[in-house]
Amino acid sequence: MLRLLICSGFLVLLAACSAMGPVAQRETSAILPVEIQADLRPGEGDFAPDLVYISDRARSASYDKILLDPILYFAPLEQMRTVSSSDRQTLLNNLHILIGRELAKDFLLALEPQRGTVRVQFAVLPATREPVALDTVAMVARVDPDQQVVVDALASPLIHGSDLLVEAEWTDAVTGEVLGATVDRHFGQPSLDPKALKNWADVNRFLEAYAALVRYRLCRFREAEGCTPPPAPTG
Repeated sequence: MLRLLICSGFLVLLAACSAMGPVAQRETSAILPVEIQADLRPGEGDFAPDLVYISDRARSASYDKILLDPILYFAPLEQMRTVSSSDRQTLLNNLHILIGRELAKDFLLALEPQRGTVRVQFAVLPATREPVALDTVAMVARVDPDQQVVVDALASPLIHGSDLLVEAEWTDAVTGEVLGATVDRHFGQPSLDPKALKNWADVNRFLEAYAALVRYRLCRFREAEGCTPPPAPTG
């Protein structure tokens, strides 16, 4: 069922994109292997990632389950305190819960690697060309879409994080083969205005829209019917 990642109609990998600059000119990656970074190409379309890689195996194999690993936060050592530790933790926990809720609408969320399962690892990091280190790990159950997100009036943690990237690596849960990868700025939005994100309710709208975007891309890639475009995060 799942042929991973994004509808080719939205994310055609153009041959002309092979003329991109070298990987060294891009921002630092937190989780993507060097060889996958070299194969990243710009996405095309309103709902495409900024950068995307899709393997030939992803286009032909069938998957009906997803294993969602805890989301990770990376940052250069000097930027670790740009967002407080408690906010980093809540940000990852909320994003993990919301993505799990969306993926569970279409797929069985697996507890362990097994045949027919795609494993996905998301990582959040500031856009930088400096080396980054793992700082925070989402502290939520791997499969529990009904968990509650933080929705109180705490100040937004993204006031100083408007250049955050979200990376995703999709692999075969049994063999470890990389099936696809994406890099998104601003949680998949064209821009992020920190002044508009006054509290966690505002932040959660961005996270919810990103989770819906991930589901929509998978839906279109599978050529399924009734794919619902993700909502705008504000308004």
